This record gives sequence, structure tokens and C-alpha cells, in this order.
Amino acid sequence: MRQRIFWNIFLASVIAAVLLGGAVLVTQYDVFEERIFSELESECGYVSAGILQAADETAYLDSLSSKNRITLINPDGSVAYDSEEDETTLDNHATRPEVAQALVAGTGQSSRYSETQLTRNFYYAVRISDGRVLRVSTAQKSLLGMVGSMLPTILLGILAILIISVFFSRYAAKRIVAPINALDLEKPLGNAAYDELAPLLTNMEHQRREIAARIGALCEKQREFTAVTEHMREGLILLDSSERMLAINSSAAHTFGADASAVIGAHVLMLNRSYALQQALERAKTGGAGESTLIKGAKTYQVLASTVEDESVAAGTVILILDVSDKVAAEQMRREFSANVSHELKTPLTSILGYAEIMRDGVARIEDTKRFAAKIYDEASQLMSLIDDIIRLSQLDEKSSLPEKTTVDLKAIVEEVCQRLQPQAQRAEVTLTCECESAQILGIPKILEEIAQNLIDNAIKYNRKGGSVHLTLKKQGEQVILRVADTGIGISDEDRPRVFERFYRADRSRSKQIGGTGLGLSIVKHSAETHGASVQLESQLGVGTTITVTFPPEE
Repeated sequence: MRQRIFWNIFLASVIAAVLLGGAVLVTQYDVFEERIFSELESECGYVSAGILQAADETAYLDSLSSKNRITLINPDGSVAYDSEEDETTLDNHATRPEVAQALVAGTGQSSRYSETQLTRNFYYAVRISDGRVLRVSTAQKSLLGMVGSMLPTILLGILAILIISVFFSRYAAKRIVAPINALDLEKPLGNAAYDELAPLLTNMEHQRREIAARIGALCEKQREFTAVTEHMREGLILLDSSERMLAINSSAAHTFGADASAVIGAHVLMLNRSYALQQALERAKTGGAGESTLIKGAKTYQVLASTVEDESVAAGTVILILDVSDKVAAEQMRREFSANVSHELKTPLTSILGYAEIMRDGVARIEDTKRFAAKIYDEASQLMSLIDDIIRLSQLDEKSSLPEKTTVDLKAIVEEVCQRLQPQAQRAEVTLTCECESAQILGIPKILEEIAQNLIDNAIKYNRKGGSVHLTLKKQGEQVILRVADTGIGISDEDRPRVFERFYRADRSRSKQIGGTGLGLSIVKHSAETHGASVQLESQLGVGTTITVTFPPEE
């Protein structure tokens, strides 16, 4: 804008200066013409008076020292005398304008332009008393001639005008633009600028308010969108039509180990180049929606991609990333559980069917029948115990069919279980001791009894002859601590993380000898979780195992 103002002022100044100079030059030339005719008129007056008084007019005219050309013309137009040319060689002058006017009116004047010499000839004629015409003429430079002769001066003047115009234009443009540059666009109506800007400033104020309102609405929507997406457990990525990231929430950024603010604008494959992500995007391009499974470390994610269309044209893509690790793990656990249950059920049933078939076919001797019946009874009892444990785990998983929690004297329950398992400990030649403090918690008596039962039972079964099992129950602050420590075979480092899994046995050969379903510690874990308790296991192979159950304060 400043440049445009500068050039407008500069050109206007130059044009005005040129026009003014031309007008002055033309005006001055007109004044110059009038002076010339006035001088010629005066010279004609005194020359004509001298002719009338001179005895020899030719000698008189030759004696004049005038710089002008003097011509004496007879009434018929022939030239009687000329101060510069031989009068006999000149043509008739009767038709010359100034001569014709003088013959008729007494005086006449005219001027004629010479294009070859760029001069203008001025003529003034007067009729003297004897009827002849005296003409005085002079040759002066024409307007173009004068300009040509004054060209250096004119060029210097134009240069001076240009320089002055440049400085003036820059100064004027700066002064004009300064108030505009100083406008406070945040408060348009508070500016004391040109009155001509008032309509513009009023419109700017209206637009500012409208823009502020729209920005406020957009910011509110952005805050709502951010609040929703940032609190999503699922990962969310928004892509434009070029698959560049427009937005990514913290869950998605954490999943891919990226900085959310640093990856905005980058291509989505810069975030993760996995085949699963590319596959979901390709399926979304071709079918509008795509799905794939992404495995990243120990985590499994479901990637859902959906194309967003604007007037039937793909405008972008929405990617949703779901953490399905628990679901996959649960499905894997279900498959393993089904396989383990089938195996655990099949083993005793096979034994029962075998003994029953021998007895049915009469192959068994009479003295063996009682022993076979006892085997069938033992296997059936083992089978019933397994089914009971499976049902109990199912109830704990679903939290269904469980009695209401009541205030329970945990000391009484633990001591009763210890007393009940003393005979089993004695048969295994293991010393069982209990050290209990009075402790009351909010819980389900039957489930709390199963926790103590399974912990002590395992400690006895997986012990060695001459070993010991020591149970302690005590209050620690507001928490209640139940701890069972044994001097048994212990658990290896690689087996320790899996001992709470269903049907998992660290020592399968020993487990087969001593029986059991392999669900004891799994029941302990789920029973503890039902009561909001935590379970910790410490074990060293060949030294022993300590399991601690920590119950929260009673509410």
C-alpha cells in the first residue's frame, strides 16, 4: 500500500510540475509575441515618419541600424525596397496577410512558422500617407525552438523536480500510512484515524466480534473433543486425505511410544510401519472400513479404520485402536482351561471305566473286586473334587451366587482349619503350627475357609518329611495379614509367575503322586480378589515357600 501511495503521489507531482511548466512556457511565449508586435509597431512608426521627411528615402533606409528586416511595398504589391534581399528578385507581396490588411485597414500583422528552421517570423505593416506599405519583420525562435535551446536547463529542472518529488512522495506516503499502520485491530472503533476509514473500521469491528465468537465456539468444541479423546482408553487417530495425522490422543501416542504434539502433520506410517496398520488402511480405502490385529510386545491391539467422506469424496480416515490383550489372554486361558478340564476329567474317568469294565466282564478275581471298587471310589472322589473346584472358580469369576459379606472372626476360621488338617500333617510327618491374633474382617466365611484350607493343604503336600508349616495371623495397622510358610520343595524362578494359573503344577510328577486338582492356588487368588485382598508369593527352590494374603481394613 505504501508503494502505491508513493507512486501515485510521485506521478501526480511530476505530471503537475510538467503541466504547470508547460502552461507557464506557453503563457510566457504569448506575452513574448505581444512584445515583439509592439516593438515592430513602434519601429514602423518612426521609420515611416523618417521616410516622409527624407530627401533620399533609399539612403535613409540603408542608414538605419535596425536588426529587423524592413520592406517598402508599392500599392500594387511590388517591392520598392528590402533591407536584406534584392527587391527585383522578390515576388509580389499584395497577397501577404499583413500587407493586405494594411492596404485596407491602415495596419496589419501576422506571423508564419518555419518548420525547417524551427523559427517564427513576425510581420507588422503600416500604410503610409503616399499609399505605399512599410513592413517591419523579425525572425524569432518558435516555442519548440525555445524548448530546444533551453533543453539542458529544462532537463536540470525536470531532474530537480524528480528528486524533490521522490523525497516529498516518500515523506507524504509515510505520513499517510503511519496512522493506518498504527491502527489497533483488536479495538477498531478506538482508533482516531482518518474519517474516511470509519466505515472500514466499523466493518472490521463487526467482523472481529463475529470471528471472536466463532473462534470461541471452535475452541469450546476443541476442548470438548480433547476432553473426550484424552480420557478414552482406546487410541484415536484422525488422518486427512493424504494420511497425515490431524489429531492423536494420548492413548494412541502411548501405544506407539510417540510424542503426540511432535507427530501432528506427519504421515501415519511414520508413527508405526506395521503390516497390520497398513492392512487396515488399505481395507478402509477399498471397502470404507478395515480391521486388523496388531501385536506389539506382550500387547495385542485391534485396529479399526474407517473412511470419512464429504460429498462422496474421501476426506480422511478415523483409526481406532483397542487394547484386546485381556480379551485375547482370556480366550487363550479359556482354550487352555477347556483342554485342561478335558484332560483332568478324562484321566479319572478312564481309570473308572477300566476297573468297571474288568469287574463287568468277570475278569477280576473275587479278592480283587474290593480293591477295584476302592480305586473307583478314589477316582470318583477326585473327579467330584475337581468338579467342585471348577464350579467354585466359575462362581468367583462371575461373582454370582455368592453370599453377602458379613463381619467374620478370621482367627476362629483359621484355627479350625489348622485343627482339621493336623492329622494330614502328621501322616506326612510335617509339623503344623498356628500363631493367630484376634482379627475381624468383612468377608464370606466359606470362601475365607477355602483360602486357609488350600494354603495349608498345599504347604503340607509339597513339603518333605520332617518339614514344617507355620501359619501366622496378625494385624498390621488396619490391615490383616495371613501368612503360610513351609520348608518344602520350593518353586523355581521360571515356574513362580505361573503357579496361580489354573491346572498349572510346578512339579507334575509329585502332583500326580499326592493328588489334587491343580486349582488350589488359583482359587486362593480369586477368593482373595473377591475380598479385595492381595496375594504375594516368595519361594526358593529346595528351601521353601511363603504365601502372604493381605486383607484391607474393614469398612
